[in-house]
Amino acid sequence: MSLASHFNGLYYAGRDKISVRFSLSSHGLIQFEAGERGRLEIALHSTALELIGDPATTLQIGWHDHNGRHALLCGEPELFDKLLSLNLPSPAREHITALQTRQRRQLKGEKHRVPVYLGLIAAFFIGGYFTLHYSAPLIADMIPYEWEQKIGAFAFENYQVGKKTVTDQTVTDAVDAIVKRIDRFDGAEIEYQVAVVDADMINAFAFPGGYVVVTTGLIENADNPEQVAGVLAHELTHVLQRHSMRKLVRQAGMGVLIGIVFGDVSALSQLIELSSQLDSLSFDRGQERSADDGAIEIMTAAGLSPQHLAAFFEKIQKADALTGNIPELFQTHPLTDERIKRVSAAAEPAQPFNFDLDWDKIKQRATRDEAIRLPANSGPATPGAEL
Repeated sequence: MSLASHFNGLYYAGRDKISVRFSLSSHGLIQFEAGERGRLEIALHSTALELIGDPATTLQIGWHDHNGRHALLCGEPELFDKLLSLNLPSPAREHITALQTRQRRQLKGEKHRVPVYLGLIAAFFIGGYFTLHYSAPLIADMIPYEWEQKIGAFAFENYQVGKKTVTDQTVTDAVDAIVKRIDRFDGAEIEYQVAVVDADMINAFAFPGGYVVVTTGLIENADNPEQVAGVLAHELTHVLQRHSMRKLVRQAGMGVLIGIVFGDVSALSQLIELSSQLDSLSFDRGQERSADDGAIEIMTAAGLSPQHLAAFFEKIQKADALTGNIPELFQTHPLTDERIKRVSAAAEPAQPFNFDLDWDKIKQRATRDEAIRLPANSGPATPGAEL
């Protein structure tokens, strides 16, 4: 069997470290290029050999000269075979054999420990995931409402940067009327702030703290204001049940969770920075079901038939089947037949209510050029500016 004569190693000279490829001649001469130091040649008999590292599997070849201490490190087991092939004195051969035996024992033990290490690493990450997953709702509920308002305000402002908003009072008054009707029956003491954004996408969402966005695409595609009310009741339920905050906390990670528990204000800064992603966060199936239930409860209390929400779901589902384009609203809120059936099966309100609004007129005015303006702010908000 031919033995390798070139090996990879690390050369240390004081604080300097260089990766090298060295050779070991049959006469016991170690040779390698050491960068600016040039080519070095060291006689093996003038060096000291020992195993280092944790575990001790790396052979260190050390020596001293007028420039100080030097070391050449190599972890390749084949180096020992090369050393033992040389014509060395018996004491040197015995020392190298002992080092080789020790290295083999360490490598064998390390090989058996690898699965254990991998198991421990996997357990750590799996444990961290479940800790984060199951503690996020509890931690989110511990967040002070003042924090939630700051997070929502930043996300609300940041979302509107560069977007056109509708200022036509007929349109904004209509959307305000819808939100106020929901507000009367949602059981929460939140002062909602609403923005109507000029966008073709069919979308609406509510940020933490009661900041609501409605797109003109939603207004144009809704048959009546009651359908918009159903969508907003669903969105506001996500806020009331703190689904957005839970998603945000889960995404932020363990460090922020710990910061929230101990009231560290820097955790608020990190949540605010992440809040710009809130409009694109998806909710899980359980949260969607819970938001549907909340929307049904609010609509029924407000005298609005849940059938309006079911009809809007069906309309969007049919449009999706025809065009293959999933509306923005349902990219983050996946729509299923089960959801439609549950909403369709909801009971009618005891005292029906319908909005006294000229919906066709509102739809027309929502897209007029003179009804739209660019927001005053031209750049993104600064996270934590008002902390």
